[in-house]
Amino acid sequence: MRSTLARALPAVLATSCLLATAACADTTSTGAAANSTGQSAALTAAARKEALAAAGGKKIGGKVTMLGINGGAEGQLIKNALKPFTDATGIQVDYTGNEDLATVVQTRVQAGNAPDVVDAADLGSVLKYAKQGKLVDLGSLIGTSTLKSNYPQSLLDATTVNGKTYGIFTEIDNFMVWYDPKTYKGPKNPSSWAQLEAFTKQQAAAGKTPWCMTQNAGAGSGWPGAQWIENWFLKHYGAAKLTDWAQGRLSWTSPEVTAAWKAFGAVATDDKMVAGGPTAVLSASVVNNGTGLVSSPPTCSVMLWGVYAGGVTLGQKPSLKPGTDLNFFPVPAGSPAHADDELFSGHVAYAFNSNARTRALMKYWASAPAQTMLVASGQWTEANTRIPASAYTNPLLKKASQQMLTGKNLVAGPSMYSDPAVVAAFDKGVVSYIQKPGSLNGILAGIQRTASTG
Repeated sequence: MRSTLARALPAVLATSCLLATAACADTTSTGAAANSTGQSAALTAAARKEALAAAGGKKIGGKVTMLGINGGAEGQLIKNALKPFTDATGIQVDYTGNEDLATVVQTRVQAGNAPDVVDAADLGSVLKYAKQGKLVDLGSLIGTSTLKSNYPQSLLDATTVNGKTYGIFTEIDNFMVWYDPKTYKGPKNPSSWAQLEAFTKQQAAAGKTPWCMTQNAGAGSGWPGAQWIENWFLKHYGAAKLTDWAQGRLSWTSPEVTAAWKAFGAVATDDKMVAGGPTAVLSASVVNNGTGLVSSPPTCSVMLWGVYAGGVTLGQKPSLKPGTDLNFFPVPAGSPAHADDELFSGHVAYAFNSNARTRALMKYWASAPAQTMLVASGQWTEANTRIPASAYTNPLLKKASQQMLTGKNLVAGPSMYSDPAVVAAFDKGVVSYIQKPGSLNGILAGIQRTASTG
């Protein structure tokens, strides 16, 4: 999920989904759980077998330290998926979740006490430590052919430095346009962004606000808008341009970036385009981002947000059903050339140490059986392409997984690559822009200064 350092979902939103109502867990669970974690005896047995093979068939014993951003209930789900590894190999995994993960890892690295494994929610950290020569080459550890047969090439490319792969993705999120099938009257698989935009403008002209949008997440307010901007940019300018922006080769003040912000502003700052107008966009909690879609009567028709929107939105309306009351279609492209470019965020695991215990854990964590255990928790879609579709009995998670991992070019944006200070400036810039649309040039210049001094 999202910490203040990355882009999946903030702690307040995760807590709402996991703890506020049992119905939320029901809407995102697999529905075929043999126990409270969703992990059947067959899945557990397969995971143990995979773990033992990863350890070379030996009961190695000892301990591995693993740091991640997920704590609380979500951290426990990760520990549940690690338990078969410990049972099979005797290796105790000391997992600790911390929202300030980047700072904790950096401090330990500088002190010469790096953790064995990190499960981060950004690409910037893995690339930084890889370039410093501090990480283990996973191609040699796991096998390049094994990685290629289990992961989309675009995900491997994202963590590759000088021909060596240093990170493997586990949880992965993509983005889509959400709607209520019972009330939505627009195109359900628009061929272009122009087609979707035409519908929203028709709705606005008829006095019906088309877009759902909220931005209030406390100190992290603005991040859903940042994701909206990145999606629009990718679908109009393509993967190469987005990567240039994300990695600092394209300025925040460039015409392309400016155009993406203006497209967002045309929705977020217009009373006729967004439910409640800009005031509601800024004041309403991100937890309620999609509730207008499924209200009676609905207050909006479409919402551009991530895969987690299903669990969050239906968690606020426990009586509704995934697929029946809430569904989605892919974010349409500005041109056919960019139709298969798909924005993603997620978790990437990397290793500082190359002892036998760490090697075994990384092999296990990269495998389909281990990631199927995570799928069975009902909270995440996972990156390994060998996870059986049947593991996703929730129709929304299954559809999202198929959308991501079937013929798509997965691309990360600035929110995944950038320094935390730049990400924070991005979020704050979204809020400032909605408050004062005429200040866009100054906002972008400010973010660029932050990026240039980072």
